[in-house]
Amino acid sequence: MVRVTITSFGYDHGAPEEPSDITLDIRRHVLGTHQIPDAEVRTGLDPDIANAVLAASGVARLVDNTALLAVGLLDDVADARGRLVKIAVGDARGVHWSVGIAEEVARVLRQNGVETEVAHREIQVPHAS
Repeated sequence: MVRVTITSFGYDHGAPEEPSDITLDIRRHVLGTHQIPDAEVRTGLDPDIANAVLAASGVARLVDNTALLAVGLLDDVADARGRLVKIAVGDARGVHWSVGIAEEVARVLRQNGVETEVAHREIQVPHAS
């Protein structure tokens, strides 16, 4: 049974329509990906982009704290078996930072036995060149 869903998105395309239990707006806290060759034609699913995202200052702590909060929300409800925690991770465009962070939060949750699904809303959205 899926207990956590994580959606990455880009605020440039609008905030998620469905409310989340945890929403991370990381637009002011990330560096540009322009320093990574060919970043514009790749996403946070690409290992080079993901590694750059995860190596950035504060990202590891953000990932761990988000996973810890999600587990806490699951554990603190009266009927945790029926609880679904929704996490949304947004950056400007929704293809680099939010994707890399969403995937890493999911990895940490799965490593701790929490069934998790991830969706990347903007991966299919064409971005400006």
